[in-house]
Amino acid sequence: MVAIMHWLASIAVAASVASALPSAEDEAQSLWFGDAPTISVVSPNLTTKWFDGSDYVQVVELFVQNTDKSKFLTKSHNLKVTIDSPSLDTVIPGAVHRLAPGQRALVQVGVKNKAGVQAGAQCSGKATAAAGPHGKQTTASAALSGACGIADFDNTAESLLTHRTPDWFDKIKYGIFIHWGLYSVPAYGNTGKNENYAEWYWKWQHDPNDKTATYQYHLDTYGKNVNYDDFAANFTGKNFDPKDWVDLFADAGAQYFVPTTKHHDGFALFNFSSSISRRSTVHYGPRRDFIGELFAAARQHQPHLRRGTYFSLPEWYNPKYKQGGSFAGGPPTNPYTGATLDYTGYVDVDDFVADIQAPQMEALAYAYDTEILWCDIGGPNQSADVMSKWINWARQQGRQVSYNSRCGLKGDFDTPEYDPNPTHPLDRKWESSRGMDPHSYGYNHVIPDSQYMTGEEIVKTLVDIVANNGNFLLDIGPKGDGAIPAVMQTNLRDAGAWIRAHGEAIYGTTYWSVTAGADPWRYTATADAFYMHHVGEPAGKVLTVPDPVPFLPGDRLTAVGGAAHGTKIGSTWNGPGTLKLVLPQSVLDGDKYIWTFKIEYVR
Repeated sequence: MVAIMHWLASIAVAASVASALPSAEDEAQSLWFGDAPTISVVSPNLTTKWFDGSDYVQVVELFVQNTDKSKFLTKSHNLKVTIDSPSLDTVIPGAVHRLAPGQRALVQVGVKNKAGVQAGAQCSGKATAAAGPHGKQTTASAALSGACGIADFDNTAESLLTHRTPDWFDKIKYGIFIHWGLYSVPAYGNTGKNENYAEWYWKWQHDPNDKTATYQYHLDTYGKNVNYDDFAANFTGKNFDPKDWVDLFADAGAQYFVPTTKHHDGFALFNFSSSISRRSTVHYGPRRDFIGELFAAARQHQPHLRRGTYFSLPEWYNPKYKQGGSFAGGPPTNPYTGATLDYTGYVDVDDFVADIQAPQMEALAYAYDTEILWCDIGGPNQSADVMSKWINWARQQGRQVSYNSRCGLKGDFDTPEYDPNPTHPLDRKWESSRGMDPHSYGYNHVIPDSQYMTGEEIVKTLVDIVANNGNFLLDIGPKGDGAIPAVMQTNLRDAGAWIRAHGEAIYGTTYWSVTAGADPWRYTATADAFYMHHVGEPAGKVLTVPDPVPFLPGDRLTAVGGAAHGTKIGSTWNGPGTLKLVLPQSVLDGDKYIWTFKIEYVR
């Protein structure tokens, strides 16, 4: 009995000593529940957008910065952001659940005008972030001023400068561009390093010295008496199946699509008043409204797909268009004989911009309920008038719409094409476009299948762009009869299998302002999780994450997508920038192209 008592006493002493020593969990607890770090509020902005599904709750955007050199901000600090103003009530506080030392997060706060404050009235106040309640509370504020409430836009460039991309556009990330028109019949743009856009066929045809050799190709293939507009008879659309198209877009993992409604040749694929022009597939060739059919199929079969419309502001050879350079206007001429040609479907109007361009844009905006007006080229325009009226009209319907940077205005988002990805995330929204073809948007029949973007290349490009705050608009070029080449379909679906399986790490995420990541790493984030994308198969079972990702011991680490989706990942961590992932063999074997790992914030 005495021996037993001595043994129990020794256990009690050992337990007492052990409880007095700091454990790894204790150290983690100090990171989670210690005093809140010092913070700052940066650049609060009263935006012109509202929370989707709300009663026009205005979005205030700002950055919260963790200015501490050692402390993490965590869920336990319960950081909230509110707006203090005599003109506004905070109805949706902003929140931040995790910030590593020195890092920042974009925060949204929802506000409504107080009673008696008119929408659009100039007002002021401050944005305040407060972190607590565990430990010592910390606060930070910044002055705020601007227009309170969502008011109508004026038809000026200055007024439209305040318009921003809706949140839905930021979230959807991936769309399909479609270049299909009369140029899809000859479908030629040369090959190799001298390839150029096949959709510029008519323009290249007028230059016998052009690097694409289109002038000579047309002469050898069709002869000098076949004019560009003659291709309307061959642009049949007999294999155009709008349901197959939108089903393919969904299979590809895309969330929106943007068909070319009218390219620089002026030949439109949609319907509008015949008093301004008859140059369209409604009046010539197939006598069909292809855009109307495609949008109807999307609404019926893939209603989640957002719908945009590409529209060229100028026309190369319209007799009423005069600008100079590549768009000197018409009438067109035969490039081989010099004879003046009719401009098929031309209606003599007083002014190209007021009588053709603007009414066609308005037809797309209202009759087709487009959500994105995707302009090209710029030049003479009435875009400020068109955009302001359209945005105001859409708002009255509870819809938020957007337009790009090529309408003759700054636009909501920039649109580089075939350009390399920036080396650092951009705060201004942007959208990168390119064809699956190595250097053409329109279909080029002389390009071998092996040169089209593969599923792997699509996936890697998408993740690269999203990590830098961009959207990816990937173009397909259907054939003249409306058939989408088999190689495009195969590669789109291959990419789509990966994209849809990893959707939580793509759609609805935001960029990490620290870095997009250096090879082979890319990063995306949500309010409650952080995603690490390893480009290419990991070389071993231990992966070192080189950047100071916002991980803390106790967070849930799992694999995303693939056969091992949800599998727990082991880790070691000794402070920011020291995270190592320990991968089970099932994770290594369970995916392809990019291996994605999720940090879920537990506390």
